[in-house]
Amino acid sequence: MNPNDFQVHDVTDFPLVRLMPEGLPEGYAVRWEAEMEALIRQSDPFVMVVAALRGEHREAHEDRKRRTLWMKRNRDTLARRCRGMVAVEPDTRKRAMMRAQSAALAGLFKVPLRIVATAEEADAQARAFLGGTGDG
Repeated sequence: MNPNDFQVHDVTDFPLVRLMPEGLPEGYAVRWEAEMEALIRQSDPFVMVVAALRGEHREAHEDRKRRTLWMKRNRDTLARRCRGMVAVEPDTRKRAMMRAQSAALAGLFKVPLRIVATAEEADAQARAFLGGTGDG
């Protein structure tokens, strides 16, 4: 997998696939879809790691809608390839809210989702998912 072929996802540390939501321009979901297609077409499992946001970031409605629809259409294949998703949220209250929301999403998309406080915790959780011990 060539990291230069990816603009939205950082695959430098594959099988850890990083997404930095800050700075993604409106309309990015088209590129996101193409990169996700490339990720699920290859045979190696991976884990998505979403970095913490600094400040307020509002994702465009169309981008969020497009990503959600793609995940619904591809949830079975995604579940076979993606061992888990880990998001970083340092704020305790926001993290608790995200954890409550993520429980429903994980069931809908068939991919375990964890919300952690630090990038270090995210990497540890991602490696646990890859090692098959990420359920705890």
